[in-house]
Amino acid sequence: MLEVAHDLFDRGYCLYLDNWYTSPNLVDTLCTRKTDVGGTMRTNRKEFPDFVKRARLKKRETVAAFHKKQVIMKWKGKWDVVLISTFHDDSMENVTTRQGAIQKPSAILDYNKNMGGVDRNHGQLQSYKLARECLKKYYQKMFRYLLNVVGLNAFIIYKKKGGSISRLDFLLTLAESLSSMGGVVEPATRSHPSKSPKPPRLLVRCFPDMVPGTSKKKPTRRCVVCWANGKRKESSYWCSNCEKALCVVPCFQVYHTDKNLKI
Repeated sequence: MLEVAHDLFDRGYCLYLDNWYTSPNLVDTLCTRKTDVGGTMRTNRKEFPDFVKRARLKKRETVAAFHKKQVIMKWKGKWDVVLISTFHDDSMENVTTRQGAIQKPSAILDYNKNMGGVDRNHGQLQSYKLARECLKKYYQKMFRYLLNVVGLNAFIIYKKKGGSISRLDFLLTLAESLSSMGGVVEPATRSHPSKSPKPPRLLVRCFPDMVPGTSKKKPTRRCVVCWANGKRKESSYWCSNCEKALCVVPCFQVYHTDKNLKI
């Protein structure tokens, strides 16, 4: 933060920050450079007042702590809002909302006025976000976040051009249009194709037949599968396509389906 805003120091500017940057130590450092600060803050920052963190507030109640130029305030709206400022106090102002007239801290009203665009953008992105918390790869989150930003920017341009449909309908129409532009993508297979061609015995449809007649009354030949497994066994059946003698069960099936069989 100090590197980003170094050109603004010692010139009397007021900086509005979100809770990613703000901390009591940073605010003290900026005050020494004649720079005031206002913004939201996380309660897990170092030197955050314990009694402010532990305070359980009812709706529209507030609690504040003061240190040097700083005021650290927690206000209960729909949820707890924590702010830090060097140019506000804990004073309240009357505002009119849909629920009627209520009081809000002046620090919150100024923050909403000056940071409204950034916060409104974050809020709109949260409404229909593609990135899920369960994603573990950072580049997946970045890619989906960029898709969210592109979709929101496209909707803003659409509304400025006189568009009338809702953002949800716009995003659904956009998704349908983008998907119709591409072809059908075949799902990738996990296994890699074999570099060596399959043996013919695995490619041809074969059926068992009787071993051709010889001088024997019941001609037999040695089963190639049994002999490959170290068994001396003969069979009266063979595969006429492969010209190999095979036991009907199970050697015939093994011979024609097991690609790792060594004959």
